[in-house]
Amino acid sequence: MSRADGARQTWRRGIRTALLLAAPLLLAGCAATPPLPTAPPGIDTESFDGASGNGLWLVPSNELADRVLDAVRGGGSVAVTGTVHEFVASEDGELLPGRTITVDYAGRAGAFRADLAADGISTSMLVDEGRTAVRSDAAFAAASGRPELVDGVCTVGTDPAVAQWAPFTDPEALLEAILSGAELSVTAPSGDGETLAVQIGASDSRAGVLVVERYGPPLPRTLTLAETDGDAELAFADWGAELELDPAAAELGCE
Repeated sequence: MSRADGARQTWRRGIRTALLLAAPLLLAGCAATPPLPTAPPGIDTESFDGASGNGLWLVPSNELADRVLDAVRGGGSVAVTGTVHEFVASEDGELLPGRTITVDYAGRAGAFRADLAADGISTSMLVDEGRTAVRSDAAFAAASGRPELVDGVCTVGTDPAVAQWAPFTDPEALLEAILSGAELSVTAPSGDGETLAVQIGASDSRAGVLVVERYGPPLPRTLTLAETDGDAELAFADWGAELELDPAAAELGCE
């Protein structure tokens, strides 16, 4: 198995089983008063006060993942930044530090730029409605058997290097892998806070927290997960911002 294949399998295993930890990164709230939301479908409207938020805490637990993912699909582009730290079990069962993965992403599926790195390997990429540009360091190029990646590759269509970094190249896929099938719950809000905490995992063994918007669509702000395979810090910001990809294309030599 190549180093690139091994890295990909490890990242996907950790994502699928929600084995990440992230410390919430504070993001600036909106200054304007958000519009009052309508009651989410399938909820007793008599118990829902639209002024208190989007009512996510009243949604059945088995529908929470879909509600968040629907918001992500409609949220447009997003900036995702953070780190993932892997832990590796030694022969005697001791957990030892493994790779550190860094994520710097902006965009949406099909139109994004990203700088992704793990210990000793890194890749910069651009995907923009049918064109792909990829440039990597020598270590990733060697592990992939593609020395041309050092100078950069510009193609029409997809490039295998993009898939090697999945699911960090698609925020929706990343969140779906973590939330789908997990036990989720939301505590009713108190006070004037602008966020809600989606608890991931059973009440007696929390695996983490996804902090989402309290008013309007429940768009993610931060992700916090913790398990034996590793820890991470991921922040989501600039939902729906207009994305300019031409500078990234020029930087990668694909104007």
